[in-house]
Amino acid sequence: MKQNNFLYTLLKWPITATVFLFTSVLQADPPEIKPWFQQAVLLKSYQQSFDWRTPWEKREIRTQSGMALVVRLPVSVRISVSENGNNNNLYLLTTAEIVSDATLIEVTRKDIRSPFQAKLVLMDYAANLALLQINNSKFWRNLRPVKWTPVKSSTDHEAKDIYSLKIKSQDEWTMESGTIDRMAVGHREVSNAWFPLLRLNGISQSGQGYPLLKDNETAGMILDAGTGEAKAMPAAMLLEFLKHAGSNPYRSLAHRGFIWSRLPQSSTYNHFQIPTGKPGIWISRVLPYGTGSDVLMQGDYLTKLGKWTLSHDGKVEHPDWGISLFDLLFLAHLKVGDSVKLEVIREGKPVVLQTKVSAYEENSRTVPLKIVGRAPRYVIEGGFLFQELTLNYLRIWGTNWQTRAPMRLRLFLEQNKA
Repeated sequence: MKQNNFLYTLLKWPITATVFLFTSVLQADPPEIKPWFQQAVLLKSYQQSFDWRTPWEKREIRTQSGMALVVRLPVSVRISVSENGNNNNLYLLTTAEIVSDATLIEVTRKDIRSPFQAKLVLMDYAANLALLQINNSKFWRNLRPVKWTPVKSSTDHEAKDIYSLKIKSQDEWTMESGTIDRMAVGHREVSNAWFPLLRLNGISQSGQGYPLLKDNETAGMILDAGTGEAKAMPAAMLLEFLKHAGSNPYRSLAHRGFIWSRLPQSSTYNHFQIPTGKPGIWISRVLPYGTGSDVLMQGDYLTKLGKWTLSHDGKVEHPDWGISLFDLLFLAHLKVGDSVKLEVIREGKPVVLQTKVSAYEENSRTVPLKIVGRAPRYVIEGGFLFQELTLNYLRIWGTNWQTRAPMRLRLFLEQNKA
């Protein structure tokens, strides 16, 4: 009997320890919430998109709710818009999804119940970021911009602890705790864009535009949350967006300029005259924008990006995050305008290409993806309706459009993404 009790104790210990550690994380003291009454505001948008079946009409109005962060643009950045009612260069930062196609955007402060009307100043739909202004000095009174803090990789469990706001009502603001799972590369299907994202655990009550907090400073902004998981844009990318906000024309965030794949077998290496087993990635398509688009060719075998060697899976030894997809280099090490060398094997010969890091571009596709902020382009001729092929149009076949839409249209979209 004693042996059984001893065995039970040994078996029970790991479970007990796990529960204890989990409880200690939940009971950690949250950051002070009062400062956020002056740094974050509630947001509600009324959105009305076009009906792509009958492109001269609009759909029913729908509403979305979230938050916006008070931000200050860099001193060198000035946006050519009307005065926004404050002299501190303050604006509101939120997601593009919550304000795209909006007919009305209402913003409410914690201490003022009456909503203020906001105006969309800048939207980067590919990165899912938007900047708002409010032409009312009363709104900006006593508001302060958020303080940014970069997120760094760490094996220390406590260093991964993060928080976000949980809003039950305008009067009841609390904190929600979670942890950083990892820094990943997220794919935004509606724009076919790849950007660094933070993946979070434990955050489910927050929403679009909510702050991601670390040591009571802003480490990022929540893009979406639910079922205990969330994704957030890291502070480094948000700061880059604010830095680019004043450029004319606006430049998006740094982005790759090609589609790549892994060579599957040794015979493929021989066909493209690549040394068998040499690490790197095969360039299957060159995009009309992005880093390397001006110097790469389809069929190139990219082995090195800057000083970083690429693996067969497109990964590099990231100085901060370990083995990661090369797109994470755009987080802090490769900025728009930086010079960078690309080492490739072209027709069996090693070639060094010199280029500059460049940004994603919205209007460089033969077949546009999702279109927001403007009406569909169409022509009625001889009783027939002609309109451009877009992702908006394909989605009239529903959420399963990738299998339900006519195959000829899906193939044309795939073949003309660039």
